[in-house]
Amino acid sequence: MRAWATGVTVLATEAHGERHGMTASSFTSVSLEPPLVLVCAENNMRTLRLIQEAGVFAVSVLRAGQVEWSDRFAGRIPDAADRFAGIPVRAAITGAPILENALAYFDCQLETLYPTATHTIVIGRVVAAGRVEGEPLLYWNRGYRAMNNEQ
Repeated sequence: MRAWATGVTVLATEAHGERHGMTASSFTSVSLEPPLVLVCAENNMRTLRLIQEAGVFAVSVLRAGQVEWSDRFAGRIPDAADRFAGIPVRAAITGAPILENALAYFDCQLETLYPTATHTIVIGRVVAAGRVEGEPLLYWNRGYRAMNNEQ
């Protein structure tokens, strides 16, 4: 799968005053009407448990230069017990945490879950979205990459 280039997102939610987020590269659009998105989360992740409890989540699409955020939410930076520490966060409609300086966001209500062997497919109905200009953070062959406009 490392031959498949992807964007990098942070999947986040909050339930009962506890918020958590995780890096996810398995993210895609499912339909435009209604607007549905899909993201995959490992079955034993705290983020997935909180999504099930809250019924909402947000996906923040990371921009080039946000490698540290990706590593932090992937658990690669051990000091970050609170993965959100020092990162500006806001909410849209659902109250799920959105990373303020991300390239784009999708604020979602949980539509359905499809458990599989090691991961759960999470489908959300987009209730708010936004984006700013910039370049995405890409991941390919076990490393971060920049876009190249050559064709």
